[in-house]
Amino acid sequence: METTENPTTGVKTPQPNNYVSIDEWIGRMRLTFDNAMTTGIFEPLLTVGYTEEKITSLKGRLAQLENLQQVRTKMYAGQYAESEAFDKMCTQNYVIYKMHRDLAKIHFKDNTLARASLKLDQPSKRTYSGWYQDSTNFYAQLAANPELLSKAREIGLAADVVAERKQALVDLQSLKESQRKETAEAQAATVARDKAFDELFPLFKDHVNYAKVLLANDQALEALGITVKAK
Repeated sequence: METTENPTTGVKTPQPNNYVSIDEWIGRMRLTFDNAMTTGIFEPLLTVGYTEEKITSLKGRLAQLENLQQVRTKMYAGQYAESEAFDKMCTQNYVIYKMHRDLAKIHFKDNTLARASLKLDQPSKRTYSGWYQDSTNFYAQLAANPELLSKAREIGLAADVVAERKQALVDLQSLKESQRKETAEAQAATVARDKAFDELFPLFKDHVNYAKVLLANDQALEALGITVKAK
């Protein structure tokens, strides 16, 4: 059975009608397979091949799916935490760089060399890659030019401040790489989870459909999570 998933909520939607979360499907499967060998259910389904070995195999595959779902949840929790930390650090670094840049634009308004090397006459960038590259250059140019750094001290950009900002940008990029790794791992966990689900779901549906036929209107169906129609 094909399904679609909301990438934000992780909800699987069986087509064409209702959507059901993966966790809810797992719960339904667990109920069905746990009760599959109950007296009155096992015997009729045994006639269509649902041996103890087959049911045990289905329960084993379900356990694997549950584990993959738990791994995926853990991976996305880590990815969300990394993203939150990165966003916070990114904002902090951008705000500080923008303040230093704005101060430098005033302080070096008549210094052509400073304005060129610090890119003060270029439009301010807001994309991460854009402002990160410009800010890295900004502090690197100050650190590499003693005369420029000496003048920058007058606006609070002493050598220790410049060194601190350079390290902060290195730390920010390291966190960005960690975030990318967490995202890739979470996506890989989703692929593995989806594969296990897509392989098990048709087997689960077959079991349910056989039960509906062989136990038609039998109250035992409720033990499999199947609603029995009122007579």
